[in-house]
Amino acid sequence: MGSEAIGSLFWIGVGLFFAIEGISLNVGILKNPGPGFLPVMMATLLVLFSLFILIKGLTKRKVPFPKVFWKRQFLAVVSVFFYIFLLEFIDFLLSTFILMFILFATLIRERNRWPKVLLYSAAVALAAWLLFYVVIRTPFPYPRFISIWS
Repeated sequence: MGSEAIGSLFWIGVGLFFAIEGISLNVGILKNPGPGFLPVMMATLLVLFSLFILIKGLTKRKVPFPKVFWKRQFLAVVSVFFYIFLLEFIDFLLSTFILMFILFATLIRERNRWPKVLLYSAAVALAAWLLFYVVIRTPFPYPRFISIWS
């Protein structure tokens, strides 16, 4: 089994975990999505893409494991779990920006990367907010941080 297959099995597990947790939040329907709609849809996409990579990895000629930069992958997984906490504590837009900032900072490895990291993070967070809040009208949980101060 190649590194692609092993990695995709891990991401299938992560996707299934988030799908199960999202279902417990009440998914709703497309015209009236619940708070679990977004996590379930994103987890479903993660599982589907991981299955595609798993099939590709199982049918591909076996190659030795390449050097893996575990710190980056670990930071990506931890930041997704941190995002879940932030999503309940602060609002969707700011927590999505923070998540994207961490992910783009680990992904982009060039000189003068910070303007790109900031721009891409802001663009993805704003696009996600526009799609889910404005277009689809997904109800987001009320941030706890705001309720503490009011």
